[in-house]
Amino acid sequence: MDQDDKLIVPIARFGMQGYGIIVKLMGEIYRNGYFYQWGEREQYVFASRINVDINTISEVINECIKWGFFHQELYERHNILTSKGFQKRYIEAAKRRKEINMSQDYILIDAAEMSERFKITLIINNADGNKVNVYINKSKNDETSTESTQSKVKESKVNKKESNNKPKRPPSRQQKAYAEDSSPYRMALYLHSKIMEYAETLGVVHLVRDAKLQSWADDCRKLLENDKRDKEEIKQVIDWTTSNKFWRKNILSAGKLREKYKDLCINMVEELNQGGGAGVAEKGGSRKGHDSVHGRSSSQSGALQVPDDELDKLQRQSLQMLEVSGHGHH
Repeated sequence: MDQDDKLIVPIARFGMQGYGIIVKLMGEIYRNGYFYQWGEREQYVFASRINVDINTISEVINECIKWGFFHQELYERHNILTSKGFQKRYIEAAKRRKEINMSQDYILIDAAEMSERFKITLIINNADGNKVNVYINKSKNDETSTESTQSKVKESKVNKKESNNKPKRPPSRQQKAYAEDSSPYRMALYLHSKIMEYAETLGVVHLVRDAKLQSWADDCRKLLENDKRDKEEIKQVIDWTTSNKFWRKNILSAGKLREKYKDLCINMVEELNQGGGAGVAEKGGSRKGHDSVHGRSSSQSGALQVPDDELDKLQRQSLQMLEVSGHGHH
């Protein structure tokens, strides 16, 4: 069954309200990449934002799952909304990237086929962010093999001379590759989205758009693992920091967030206590139960995991698909 056909019944049953809900959900998926976490918290936030009863939204989603628009097994196992169609369109929109990271647990497409078809490198990571498979497009490598071989010969002669004069350094630790659905990467993405929101109000988005999210994710991992900070606490600190008139101008990376984390916590608690608000959880506290750090949904936080040009392309494709599915429905 084509992706278009899978929406005929849901749209026919729920009318324009169902159509609107599906459009919003597709937007969330593409802003996040190729899937959207759909836990209890996300459901209530989404329902509140679009002002639709949560039971109605659940009925629409269940109907979409029933007809295969969302993948049933991944929804039941991981509480995510995705499908093979979403993943294909995501890869096609992002094909200009040097490489694309996807989760081993969530992937539905044939990675080797997609790599060959769109001439991109696909990296498949496990839940810990470690690479388990890398699909490299051979044709892309062949195009540059002659040029790179010649340049490497020249470089090797120069480097050999230079290396004799340089002191030997210990081998650097290779940075871990984080899957886009891993907690450290999501945390880095959330921080970046909040910084982007502030930059947008000043008209300087171009200054902060390009962030080394893998490096940011590594700093976020250190916050979680080395510093033993709680996920919900970190999110609360990010929210406060990026809304504070002083700190939002000074915390512009995950490394700086980690460096100033204790100062941020102290300042935040003082401000909250003065205003009668609740403080943050204690270090290693018991505020658990929400594994996702991106408390608000992607559109609410302005997450830009998918760049604007890719997102525009995906949304145009989605609307065209919905127009076909809802053709003649008023």
